[in-house]
Amino acid sequence: MTVRAGTRNPGPALPATAVLGLFVVSGFAGLVYQSLWSHYLGLVLGHAAYAQSLVLAIFMGGMALGAWGAARLGLRWRRLVLAYAVAEAAIGVLGLAFHPAFVGYMRVSEGLLGALGDGVAAQLYPWLTAAVLILPACILLGATFPLLSAGWIRARQGQDARVLGGLYFANSIGAAGGALAATFLLLPRLGMPGALVVAGIANLLVAGVAAWLARGEGVDAPLAQEASVPAGDTAAARSPVLRVVLWAGLLSGACSFVYEIGWIRLLNQALGTTAHSFELMLAAFLLGLAGGGAWVQRRGARLDDPLRTAGFAQVAMGVTALLSLLAFAQSFEWTAALVQSLARNDGGYRLFLMGSAGVAMAVMLPAAFFAGTTLPLFTLALLRAGGGEGSIGRLYAANTVGAIAGVLLMTHVLVPLLGVRLGLVLAAVGDIAIGFWLLAHARNELQPARLAVLSGLAIAGLLAALVWGRPDPRTQLSGAFRTGHARLDDSLEVPFLRDGKTATIGVVRSSAHGTLSLLTNGKSDGAMALDLDRPPGGDELTMVSLGALPLALHPQPRQVGVIGWGLGLSTHTLLGSDRVQRVETVEIEPLVHRAGAQLFGRRIGRALDDPRSQVHFDDARRFYASGQRSYDVIVSEPSNPWVSGVAGLFTTEFYRFLHGHLAEDGLLVQWLQTYEIDDALLASILAALLENFPDARLYLAQDNDLVVVACRSTCPAADAARLRVTGELARETARVGLDGDAALAVRELGGRALLQTYVRALRASAHSDFHPLVSLQGPRTRFRADRADTLQRLADNGLPVLDLMEGRRLPPASDKIAALPGHSLLLARQRALALAAAMSGGTYGTPLPTRQHELAEAESELQSLLGMSQGTVGDLATWTRNAAAIAAATLGHLPPEDLERAWIAPAWIHHDAQPAPVRAVLDLYAAAAARDGEGMLRLGEALLQRPEAYPLELQEQALLLAQLGALGSGRPGEVERLHQGYGIALPHSDRLRMVRHMVRIRALEELEAARAAQGASPVR
Repeated sequence: MTVRAGTRNPGPALPATAVLGLFVVSGFAGLVYQSLWSHYLGLVLGHAAYAQSLVLAIFMGGMALGAWGAARLGLRWRRLVLAYAVAEAAIGVLGLAFHPAFVGYMRVSEGLLGALGDGVAAQLYPWLTAAVLILPACILLGATFPLLSAGWIRARQGQDARVLGGLYFANSIGAAGGALAATFLLLPRLGMPGALVVAGIANLLVAGVAAWLARGEGVDAPLAQEASVPAGDTAAARSPVLRVVLWAGLLSGACSFVYEIGWIRLLNQALGTTAHSFELMLAAFLLGLAGGGAWVQRRGARLDDPLRTAGFAQVAMGVTALLSLLAFAQSFEWTAALVQSLARNDGGYRLFLMGSAGVAMAVMLPAAFFAGTTLPLFTLALLRAGGGEGSIGRLYAANTVGAIAGVLLMTHVLVPLLGVRLGLVLAAVGDIAIGFWLLAHARNELQPARLAVLSGLAIAGLLAALVWGRPDPRTQLSGAFRTGHARLDDSLEVPFLRDGKTATIGVVRSSAHGTLSLLTNGKSDGAMALDLDRPPGGDELTMVSLGALPLALHPQPRQVGVIGWGLGLSTHTLLGSDRVQRVETVEIEPLVHRAGAQLFGRRIGRALDDPRSQVHFDDARRFYASGQRSYDVIVSEPSNPWVSGVAGLFTTEFYRFLHGHLAEDGLLVQWLQTYEIDDALLASILAALLENFPDARLYLAQDNDLVVVACRSTCPAADAARLRVTGELARETARVGLDGDAALAVRELGGRALLQTYVRALRASAHSDFHPLVSLQGPRTRFRADRADTLQRLADNGLPVLDLMEGRRLPPASDKIAALPGHSLLLARQRALALAAAMSGGTYGTPLPTRQHELAEAESELQSLLGMSQGTVGDLATWTRNAAAIAAATLGHLPPEDLERAWIAPAWIHHDAQPAPVRAVLDLYAAAAARDGEGMLRLGEALLQRPEAYPLELQEQALLLAQLGALGSGRPGEVERLHQGYGIALPHSDRLRMVRHMVRIRALEELEAARAAQGASPVR
């Protein structure tokens, strides 16, 4: 029957501001959950792209179920706002319980995966169980919009347009705020568990306010089937308008989420694949939706035919989505201009984020705006056609089912078959077709002239997208967000460029240098020369070191696991040993392996063709857990930690997991970058590693690349003879200078004690899955071009720091070690040998093939030093500056026997004939050259007490040498006394700032250990 408005009291008038505020907060909490679930499920699925797509699919699928359930049950309920309050309360409780539930799930899953083995069940397990974890909350989230909108419509009859548009706007604005707050505010300060608590409390507050607003609701209100439409809800269900709108809502939802995934994949190439850029893109998309909802709120009541307006909106959405490809093609220029114009500091990074948001909005906002109008317009059309409030839930369910289809279609079908760009074009054409279909079902037929204009715009948009919407491959691979250049040099070729499921993979060839580089979303993930007759280039020193070090250290590395295919060179190197029985390489993106097979094949033949090589396209956690695998060696060489999702491979939880999959004498070989990261973040990674392994060794593979070998027991001694067992392996390792024990020794910086001192010096806590500071702070350090160079500075600062701190023994000149470009320690050793030979009366020797400017400067300083030392030094200031420079170029790079006649009993100067200030300097350097701790301490402090105005660089050397002497002579307490007496007033140079701090921390550790030993000695 029909009930006229006003015959019954629909309940209390709900304040508009309060209801909209509720949905802002609800949307905020919902997107905090979505963001956090992506982080949590990334730990299960292994890649951020997979986690984001799964969370999106389950998020929308659960919401579809919730909306459908609300549509079915809500018609029978009188108190819909109270039902909404109950749903919000339940969401809050689930949010508060999620973290402990997830921790328990991870603990149980490791055992279950081991029992499941390698079958299909093990492959499906993480996907299915991850879905179950978040599905209940998603179902409840899906019920909230239909319940609140229907309840508010009952309370404010005749204002359906304002209600629907307002709620959609409020929810989208809140969601945009939640996406930004989760990444930029909550996660850095509270971690994932704390952020979940904030979202859960927000839901509970919303529930409390909604319950208060719902008091008295529905006391005299009719049920929906009593009050809505003359023929009841059953008649509405048979309405052709309902079927048209439901199908349009489903297809439109699919197209919209094809856009979202496509835009994010495209903009990753211009803005970088970081957690920050992803959330900015998501927020830009949500802001567009909010704008569309706000337009419907203001204009919806004046629309004669909402279905006709929805048709125009669909066509406009498709056309603007096509034109978004033109904006994408220009986004590299915009990003490059941003990077070039901004200072590389925190303020500049904040401006870069704002500029990145602007780029994302330029690409997304127009189409997202029209997408934001469609669902409110569809709902309005249904209500005015007599669909009843139950149609709200059905339409919401259909739209979210379409969204799931769009996510799965784009990720698993369109991208592999067509690529990201053409997949987006297809969705845009689909939206335009939906628009014309809706116009055909509108009340009034579209005029031919207007139809022709719309058709012309659609065709023009398609042609523009196909012709001008594709950037040059050199532009796509430019890495503008890093380099500040929107295009690679024209001399570089791009023989490979494809869209994979997780990233866009490209290969760049440099004919001039004979190298090939692999790039992921515009970021280089490795480069090497294809011809063994050429000098090693790119990252070869690091990749070969990753394979060679475990072969030199482990006596029987039979079973080896490799995390990350990269260029395949590490796997190829490992297989050069006949002691290796199997190498299992796990790679998340199949296209990386495909690119390697096509273009790097002749350089990595063993990795591709050797039957011992097995490549698995999977997540490392899931793969290692399945079948309860155990390895003698695990080599971990993922991408840079600032890349979204990668930081999870550098956490204490992951290192604990790897520890459990190593044999008793097993080794973990971990690559660590020192570029685009700061010392604090690097120290947090090392703290996580040290928390799980009792011993470790640190190597400098090449400048900016460290290799840490972590051992389940005491690390074994390296034996370079193991690298010469087979001719192929010997050729490979000798090419990068790893041809003897001396070559290994000069690359080794220290052991666990050094790493522990570094961690303590930075006050670093272990990096954790649930406090992902590396992924959150890494994009900032990348933009600032930071360098975590402290550990390398301990070795290449020119003073014998590691000799006194670690007992390091450098190889003598009689051990021939190749000096390779890109490895500062090897180059510094060659330069030091040349200078020491000249000082002791020999010759400079053969300069480097490409003369380094540092060598030229050192030679000039040495010539000046020698020239001034023929007799008595007169110009003390000039002489001491040159002496300090030559000392820094020699003392720390050579052992004592190679410093004879250079600094120990120098042959180039008449010591006894010099004035006291010069003799003081010579005596100190002689003690340092001999590694005489007592002499360094005594002579260093004596020099600092002299009245002469020595240059600051010499004073700093004297202080550091005195402190090192205190350590070397077993008097660590003197280190802090020297700092308080002289160091506070002595400026820190950039080169020695952290070195001085590390020495003080080591002294403190030795004092604490001595006190602990004294306190423990009486106990038996």
